[in-house]
Amino acid sequence: MDVIGGVAHAELLEEQVPIVTALPGVIATMTEPWPAAYGSAGFLRAWARQPGFRLLK
Repeated sequence: MDVIGGVAHAELLEEQVPIVTALPGVIATMTEPWPAAYGSAGFLRAWARQPGFRLLK
């Protein structure tokens, strides 16, 4: 993302929404039809540093 740009789409658990919305690089969050966040490379780096972070896909 740093090289070619773009936006990451991350599906979330309900309890992750408050954590993710406070991170840098978040462009948007939504809760319908399921919790998700859209963000920059900075968002992904900040989220990966959070305790309990797991990449499932």
